[in-house]
Amino acid sequence: MSSRSLDFKLNASTLTLLILIIGVSFYSMFMINKTHFYAEDTGKNWLPSIVSVGELNRDLTMAPRRLITYTLDWFYDQPKETKTKSAESLSNYIKSFDEHLKAYSPLVSGPAEKVFYDKCLENWNILQAQMKEVQTIAESGSGLAAFTLYREKTLPLVLKLRESLIELSDFNYNGGLESTKQGAYLTYLTNITMTITILVSIIIGILIFKIIISSTKLIEKAIHNLKKQSVETNKIANNLKASSKLLASSVSEQASSIHETSAAINEITSMVNRTAENARESTDVAKSASEKSEIGQNTMNKLVKAMETIQESNVQLQNIAGIINQINTKTAVINDIVSKTELLSLNASIESARAGEYGKGFAVVAEEVGNLAKISGKSANEIQELITTSQEQVNKILELTKERVEGGKKVTAEAQDSFIKISEDIIKMSGVIQQIFEATKEQEIGVRQISAAVSSIDKATQNSQAAVNSTAESSSNLVEQSDKLDKTAHDVSILIMGSTE
Repeated sequence: MSSRSLDFKLNASTLTLLILIIGVSFYSMFMINKTHFYAEDTGKNWLPSIVSVGELNRDLTMAPRRLITYTLDWFYDQPKETKTKSAESLSNYIKSFDEHLKAYSPLVSGPAEKVFYDKCLENWNILQAQMKEVQTIAESGSGLAAFTLYREKTLPLVLKLRESLIELSDFNYNGGLESTKQGAYLTYLTNITMTITILVSIIIGILIFKIIISSTKLIEKAIHNLKKQSVETNKIANNLKASSKLLASSVSEQASSIHETSAAINEITSMVNRTAENARESTDVAKSASEKSEIGQNTMNKLVKAMETIQESNVQLQNIAGIINQINTKTAVINDIVSKTELLSLNASIESARAGEYGKGFAVVAEEVGNLAKISGKSANEIQELITTSQEQVNKILELTKERVEGGKKVTAEAQDSFIKISEDIIKMSGVIQQIFEATKEQEIGVRQISAAVSSIDKATQNSQAAVNSTAESSSNLVEQSDKLDKTAHDVSILIMGSTE
């Protein structure tokens, strides 16, 4: 224990005293609560039970007396009012005993007391029935028999119930006495404990006083050494403060130069970034133009195919013209047949005229055939005229379509060649722009590396400046703390040894 520090000794002693006080306080509160419990148990359980048993004894004393009075009233044939008054008085005491007995039920504290209570309740029920029987016999006019029954049976039951009440009263008295003894014993223990606590506290106080006295001399010596060390520390701190100021000035100049260099590099980086961005946008535009050129070339290919399709349709129109020629030929054949049919019809009419009456029917047929031939010839001529007109129009359309298709094919071929040349030029331009973009990216990477290097130098310079500032601040704090240490040593010296003035 002698090798321990003063702080440890004081803290240990104080903590021990505090633990002792807290422990005794909790113990005292526990004992007080227990004492209060026993006092409350006596006041709320045992004493009310004793009072209640006293009330039951009073009612038990009065009820049999009122029963004798009521019996004698019938025996001596008292007036009805007297009998009624005696009956009411008897009923009131019986009712009071019954109510007090029921009110005692919540005060039963445990199985042992319940045995006595149940015994009283059982004896009361028997006595109540017996008293009712005596009352009934008296009311029937047999006063002597009722009195004899009371003396021989009712009175022993009253004595038996009284013994039960005495047992219940003794149980409550003994319980209250035991509870009071327990409370008194706990109070005695609490007083002993508090006395021991006071003695131990005095001993611990004496030990703390001795520890303080024995440690004062060591503190005085330590304060003297502390003053000497404070003076030396103050000198070192002042020298360190002056050196820190010179170093801070140099670092500030270096930081200013690096900031200027960093600003110039940032401007170069910004220009390179703008160039790279423009190259990237040009690349995107070239790619977009190349894609649109390809789309235009695809469109021209589709246009060429469409022209070829039109040319094929023109060929099909030429086939239609051939079909119209064939129809024209067939129509000429029909006209020839119609002419021959008319001739045959004329011959038939001549022959039927020669035949006379026998040829009239044939003449009618020949005439109808001639009419049909004329109608057919007329229709065939109209068809031939329409076919001739259609053939001329188809030929004109074929010629016109052929000329336009050939012109469209020529223009389409020229446009397709132009799109191909534009696409080739765009591809070349995109390659050149891509080279510019890649070169710009390499320049950007180089500038970033330079900027990162300058930033690292700047950061290192800032760290150096921060370290210098921290050193300067620490040296100032060291000087300040040295002064405070000297003042503290002086204050502690005054506190322990007193003022020397």
